[in-house]
Amino acid sequence: MNHRSSLHNCREMLVKQLITLGEEKRTFLDAYFDVREPERMQMDKLLSVYTEYLQKLLLGPDELLHSVVLIGSEIRFDYIDFHTSDTFMIVMPDDADPDTGRISFLSPVGRQLLLASKGEVRSVTIPAGSMRVRITEIEWKSTSLNGMSSGGVDHAL
Repeated sequence: MNHRSSLHNCREMLVKQLITLGEEKRTFLDAYFDVREPERMQMDKLLSVYTEYLQKLLLGPDELLHSVVLIGSEIRFDYIDFHTSDTFMIVMPDDADPDTGRISFLSPVGRQLLLASKGEVRSVTIPAGSMRVRITEIEWKSTSLNGMSSGGVDHAL
């Protein structure tokens, strides 16, 4: 598969994400967040920011498609304070499987890393405390969107 075709498939998946998030946003929020929790409002805002970012990203040059963590991105990051690294993929909730390195964008870690840029350092809060991570690689992988398959496309951006 050539590079141009790979980027076209990436763009197709991002358009599908926009459609899915537009249609399923309330369903995601209702399923994972109580209406009274402030966390729900924060997630609602993040999803709005994410979809607005995707819309702008799709209008821009191809080089921008691999510059930020999106749903469907496999990311490699360094734990700055521990001198170790890890890799996982940000996925839709139905595709999450932490044992295989697939975490939902709705999870605490997933949403803290969504829209992070390559090279960016973020402080990520987990139950054990807070740690600093640096995003070292972002690679687009195939993923499904509520049962919609990407057609098995697996390529780096």
